Amino acid sequence: MVILFLSAALIFQWPYLVLFLAFDFVIRALGLPFSPLALVSKSISKILRLKKKPIFAAPKRFAATLGSVFTLLVFLLMLNGFYYPAAAVGLLLIILASLESFFKVCVGCYLYQYIVIPIQNKFNNSPK
Repeated sequence: MVILFLSAALIFQWPYLVLFLAFDFVIRALGLPFSPLALVSKSISKILRLKKKPIFAAPKRFAATLGSVFTLLVFLLMLNGFYYPAAAVGLLLIILASLESFFKVCVGCYLYQYIVIPIQNKFNNSPK
């Protein structure tokens, strides 16, 4: 749905659709249960009788935080008339969402694993 919404927003230059995506990403990053896109996807999964797959929430929340940063940047660029830079950032987000959707590759989760966790470990293991 991110791919569809963001593609439509970029093609038709609808910055407020991008803002909707940004708010949805923020809701997911905060771990709140009422993300509109998550609710729709859960409904679709239930209709299609797809089995639930548990995930480790911290990397997904980090990825959602990155998604909110990307979409806010796209929104601000579009709002200020910078459509080509907005399209470039949006295309990058579409590629990342496509990797997640079609190949189960969560780039944000890898960034979490290789950047955030080592930083956390460094601070947690430092002498006090």
